Parts: sequence; structure tokens; C-alpha cells
Amino acid sequence: MKKWLADRLICPECLPKEIPLDLEIKEAELDDVLEGELTCPACKRRYQVHKGVVVVLPEKSMPVLQENLGYNSPGMLSSYLWSHYSDLFKDPQATDAYRVWASHFRNINGYALDIGCAVGRLSFELSKSNTHVIGIDTSISFIRKARELLKAKELTFDLIIEGLITEERSSTFDGQWNFDRIDFIVADALALPFPKSMFSTVTSVNILEKLSSPIDHLIDINRVLREENSMFMFSDPFSWDESVSHPESWLGGKTHGTYRGRGIDTIACLFSGRDAIFDPPLEITARSNVSWKIRKTENLWEHINSQFIIGNRK
Repeated sequence: MKKWLADRLICPECLPKEIPLDLEIKEAELDDVLEGELTCPACKRRYQVHKGVVVVLPEKSMPVLQENLGYNSPGMLSSYLWSHYSDLFKDPQATDAYRVWASHFRNINGYALDIGCAVGRLSFELSKSNTHVIGIDTSISFIRKARELLKAKELTFDLIIEGLITEERSSTFDGQWNFDRIDFIVADALALPFPKSMFSTVTSVNILEKLSSPIDHLIDINRVLREENSMFMFSDPFSWDESVSHPESWLGGKTHGTYRGRGIDTIACLFSGRDAIFDPPLEITARSNVSWKIRKTENLWEHINSQFIIGNRK
């Protein structure tokens, strides 16, 4: 955990109260805290820093840290590393999704938050146009790898071909990325551990459908996004799943009830001020689709159409 981030974190257990955390450093290397502990002076909850990775999750979210399951599995790590960086090592099946999303970033003097950062590509892209960038994800495997990439400034990993058969892939990184501006932490998209109006740029890419309460995610983004001179990038395939959230919570994908119709139309209405979810409202400056892929093995792929929308505050 970078030292510049430590005094920006608040206790997710105490939300909506915004209680700054106290840091005890046990081991550090230059500006990086390798071992330590963050403590909430109000609820006394402790958040550990281990091998540079800080976990700032509310108690209810802690089960997501189970090793080798879901997004922490080796197979998922291979899949997302390919998805994020395959264009850099010139894979013929690569998409330009991350370049498309990044083309909409604008230079804003402030902090950027990449929610659901996975293995970090969009966070790296954000470093070109923001003074500091924080990527968050609930997968400790993803965050460990993202911090490894941040330190090495290059990519090397074993791409799964089939079963236990792998091939090494590698690539140098973009010289325009500002690595000293970036950090990655384990945190929850429904309990953002940051104070009000901290961020000039926020991204939420392909995670809304994976959350138990999509509307609360947007409400919390509004809390941490600056009221002036800020932007929010949202993108999602809207593949709603009843095993993740009840249809009553969906922001689209249904014919009756609140937020019926298509998800992207709901998001556009919310950007524009419906139900005061975004207050002040966001001016929509771009709306389109982007195709991207998740490669699970040589023969198993997910082809995804993600609908994105950009909102700005002047």
C-alpha cells in the first residue's frame, strides 16, 4: 500500500459515517507499506497490510477472500490477464476494448477510482490523465497480481492452453503509464472506503450485474465523486442473474416494476437526474458499445458486448 493512500482511507464498517483510519507501519520500502495495520478509532476494526496488499473490507464481505475459488482461482487470473493485456503481446484474437474505454478519459487534476479493476489495465490507462489512481477489487488474487505488475513494470504470466498445459506470455508496458501514481487495494464496490467528493474520475466497468444491490453501488459512486469538474465512466453487458440479485433490484432487464426496460436506458435516466441518484446530475457526453473477450482456455471463450456511457460534471 502506497503511503500517499493511507491517509485517504476511511472505515467501511462505519459507513455512512466517514471515519479516517490510523496506520501503524511495521515494514516499509520507500513509499510502499509492506506490513502494517490500519485501525478504526471508532469501531476498533483492524485492516491488515500484508506483503503490500491492504484488505479494507467490511466484515460481511470477508468471505470473498477464500483462496482458489471464483475470481481468486488460477484459471480466472489467466483469463483476465489475457483480456486486459493481449493487445500488448499482439495476440491475433485480442480486442481493443481497453483502448476504446481509455480514449474517453480527459485530463482532470485529481484522484481517479477504478472500481472492479481486476488486474489493472484501466487503472494504468487512467494514470496518463490523473494525479493519483486507485484500483479496487474484491479478488485478492487480482490485486496481488496488479501490484506485482505495478512493481515490475512488465507482464509475464502462464496462459492456460488446456487443463494444466500453459504457455508463457510476456510484454513490456506502455512508457506513458505513470506507475508512481497508482495503487491497488482489496475493497468492496458496495462499501467504498473513501471520503465524500474525493474523486475527479470514477470508472465502473462490467461489475454492476455482479452486485447484490446495483442502485446502492451508484449511490456510493455519487458520494465519492466530486460535484464539479469530474467524470464517471460506466460500462456493463447487463447480463442480470437471479443468483446474484433479486429482479426487484435490477436496473433493467424486466417488463414490469421500477426500472423496467433496458439497463442502458435506465442508467442514462439516472445520469440525467432521475430519483436524485446522481446529484448534481451528469451530462452525458458519450454512449456506445464495446466488444471484449474473456479467454478461459484455447477453446473456451466469452464474447461480451458491453454498453458504456460517459457522464461529466462541469
